[in-house]
Amino acid sequence: MATIILSLSTKSDKVTSQHEVMIRFFHGKHINQRAKTNIFILPDHWDEKTQNIVIPNWRVMSKTRELLQKELQAKKERLAALTASVHASFLALDKGNVPNDWLKKLIHDFIFPAATTSKPEQKKSFFDWFELFLKTKNYPLGSTKSFRVLERALGRYQGYKRKRNKDFALDIDTISKETIIDFFDYFRREHELAQKNPKLFEKLLRDYPAEITQKHKSPKITERGDNHIVNLQKKLKRFFLWLNKEGYSTNRPFDGVEIKAEKYGTPIILTLEERNKIADFDLSSKPHLERQRDVFIFQCLIGCRVGDLLKMTPDNVVNGQIEYIPRKTKDNKPITAEVPLNDRATAILEKYRNVDLSPYKSKVNSNPLLPFISSQKYNEAIKEVFKICGIDRMVTVLDPVSGEQTQKPFYEIASSHLARRTFVGLLYNQIQDPNLISSMSGHVEGSREFARYRKIEREAKKKAVDLIN
Repeated sequence: MATIILSLSTKSDKVTSQHEVMIRFFHGKHINQRAKTNIFILPDHWDEKTQNIVIPNWRVMSKTRELLQKELQAKKERLAALTASVHASFLALDKGNVPNDWLKKLIHDFIFPAATTSKPEQKKSFFDWFELFLKTKNYPLGSTKSFRVLERALGRYQGYKRKRNKDFALDIDTISKETIIDFFDYFRREHELAQKNPKLFEKLLRDYPAEITQKHKSPKITERGDNHIVNLQKKLKRFFLWLNKEGYSTNRPFDGVEIKAEKYGTPIILTLEERNKIADFDLSSKPHLERQRDVFIFQCLIGCRVGDLLKMTPDNVVNGQIEYIPRKTKDNKPITAEVPLNDRATAILEKYRNVDLSPYKSKVNSNPLLPFISSQKYNEAIKEVFKICGIDRMVTVLDPVSGEQTQKPFYEIASSHLARRTFVGLLYNQIQDPNLISSMSGHVEGSREFARYRKIEREAKKKAVDLIN
């Protein structure tokens, strides 16, 4: 008799703390195979007795909880379909000749049907594989945009190389360590090459624009810093690791390629006094700035990313707290951030509770929680608010291209992400518990991001000791 056992892997995903569902198939004494399902959940949503996904039935429902229920239901149905496929496949097998990789191959074909139905004689191009990678991984929008930057840069690189060798083509099986090094050397010098070869790059930029939305009449390639290059190196390596893992290629061109760590300075945050000065400043003569100031302060009080703020509706307010699934974890492996609302945050919500916010509707939000405008205009308003409120102390930042330290007035570097850093930094000054803070900020537990706040912690301790001089 055939038996299927489902269990959770003992290892958790470093990013989401979720565990992968594992499948084990037994039949008689000779068939005992184990495989991964590519379905990830938190242990709280798994029942060992029933070997199945548990969907919580909350008394108080919210939009966030509804989304999580739908996500878990979809995974439960997918798991059921997978096990049914395993049973059906086994019935059609020659029981005396079951390949050792039968279960792994079956599940691979179940997860990646598009890859297995393509005609073998049609060789995929490098960019076909890249498209399949992005479709399969289903990254959040921000990550996908970054991968697209890499994809277009690779397209321009291929076009540039064909200037001397018309047959040059990137290929997942023939790209070497030398190709990887050459590409990133090209990427680092691309702005110089574009100046020397204007006609060539005019065409390359039409085919592979440097920006996602090309608004400039004369698009330019700007100089890139080390952090940008390191980020794309990691993404390209991730692509090849996926090719290896899924068995599409055995080529490992990154072996022996050194990828340096990104360099970031200590997070710059508002002091509590500065934040409150902005919050209490009289901006009644400039109502458009007053509204964006209120949005910014609210963001400082809940610590979300601007993309999550844009999508918030009154349904995200549940029992005196904000609940939402951060965009970075929403696809496939969601976690829920829960942030209690303090008096100042509650007052901001109350201020706009009976205000007509229909002018602030957008394609992604027909019922906005606050009068949020576009991200770009929001950032411009934040800088103007800072300047008017006199938040102009000089701060030290790293130049993104040179990596050198430079000093600028605070209002010049103010942006929406400052609100998130301020939320985390002010909390970290009070409680050095990254896991507690991450449950509110939407960072995954154990996030390396908190290492950047330890200098703030040391400075806070020094101030405390100075009080007893």
